[in-house]
Amino acid sequence: MKYLESSVYAQDGIVTGVAPITVDNQGENNIIVCPGANAELTPLEVKQSMENLISQQTSSTCIVLVQLEIPMDSALQALKTGKELGCITILNPAPAPSNPLEEEFFKFTDIFIPNETELKVLTQGLSKDDETNSSEAALAKLLLAKGVDKSVIVTLGERGAMLVEKDGTITMVEADKDLPCNSLPVVDTVGAGDAFCGSLASYLSMGIDLREAANKACGVAGMSVRKRGAQSSYPTLNELPEQLLIPNVSKKVDEIVKPRITFVTGNKKKVEELQRLLGITDQSSEQSDPIPFHITNKKIDLPELQGEPEEIAIEKCKIATAEVNGPVLVEDTCLCFNALNGLPGPYIKWFLEKTGHEGLNNMLTGFEDKTAYAQTIFSLCMEPGGEVYLFRYVICTPLIVPLVAFNSCFNFSIPSFLCSGTTDGTIVNARGALDFGWDPVFEPFEGDGKTYAELTKDEKNEISHRGKAFRKLKEFLLQKNL
Repeated sequence: MKYLESSVYAQDGIVTGVAPITVDNQGENNIIVCPGANAELTPLEVKQSMENLISQQTSSTCIVLVQLEIPMDSALQALKTGKELGCITILNPAPAPSNPLEEEFFKFTDIFIPNETELKVLTQGLSKDDETNSSEAALAKLLLAKGVDKSVIVTLGERGAMLVEKDGTITMVEADKDLPCNSLPVVDTVGAGDAFCGSLASYLSMGIDLREAANKACGVAGMSVRKRGAQSSYPTLNELPEQLLIPNVSKKVDEIVKPRITFVTGNKKKVEELQRLLGITDQSSEQSDPIPFHITNKKIDLPELQGEPEEIAIEKCKIATAEVNGPVLVEDTCLCFNALNGLPGPYIKWFLEKTGHEGLNNMLTGFEDKTAYAQTIFSLCMEPGGEVYLFRYVICTPLIVPLVAFNSCFNFSIPSFLCSGTTDGTIVNARGALDFGWDPVFEPFEGDGKTYAELTKDEKNEISHRGKAFRKLKEFLLQKNL
């Protein structure tokens, strides 16, 4: 019977995988692998766990590192899922398979990392002339020809590593000569390859280019062979010497481990605006009051629901949270004409798409009342089935707001966080850039005669309903332990 807890599967009646290791006087090793439960891992379990884990990752670069101590079809599924989700995929073909790898292993791998022995096993029968094509570089090129997308890195023990890239470039890398560990003897090479692969993936996730990452990974592997054991030999971040650190590493690590909130939008301008309004112009830069979350975004085709704005916001947030399987922030904006009793309201996107800016003005032809109010609702939910928090700001044109705009949220039995206020303005013929919704037809009285579309980003953020709502959201994220 299997169960899932934090993406770890367990099964009754099967032992945990083990790998007894023998080490000779020179520190070289032989490993006997007894896969146990590893051999029971299914492709479906891999796919589900990866989708869950990757949905929660916060680094701008996601790495999937795979080796072959699990069933081959499960390993291949990990590479496929990684590519489908936009990750960099790395395959360490250890232990070397007795049969040739399926073509798809190469197709779905960005970086292929064999050691010398694995390289020879994997290229048997690929070379027509074993004498002229027996060098590591030539054999690595054979793997690239099989479909590896970016690079083959051959680990060479004390000689470092060889990078053979898709364009034919060959680069030798090795640990820096002045590393403090170099004065110590090699006592145990167990896990050195894993140390190289794991640290390479970590460096790549922090934005380091491949060659520099490989150089530093050689250093980490070099540190590991100076201590006995496998995992016990790997250095911690605090144990790394200066040569193996990267600039702002502590801030980058902090960014990676922060919980992530996904802003549901495919609109890059909205993402940029959110980051400005939350005071996050560069998530790796210093902030006076950094929020304890990393903000990312994802485009999700949510259904166009009908109902009151608050009802729509809550239902969309629930659907998005289930889709992402983690914290989400959903925005719903309404433009409500008082002459039309609040329409088009939450359907403004479709009215604008079908009628254009001129059509919005024509809707009020024949009405004396040209006033309207703009309303933005941000809904935040931290987990599927969890509570939904509402953040809202209302802008009026001029001070005419139906009471229902404030009272309707109190009809719900879930926690909500409300911010409300007014900004005078009027509906006008479109002026300014036409690429950001209905901004060109909304002229706030505080805008010195300019529409939203004519204001600078900072001017708009200062007076807009969205800017004020975002500031309330930031205050909430700073104060609440969600």
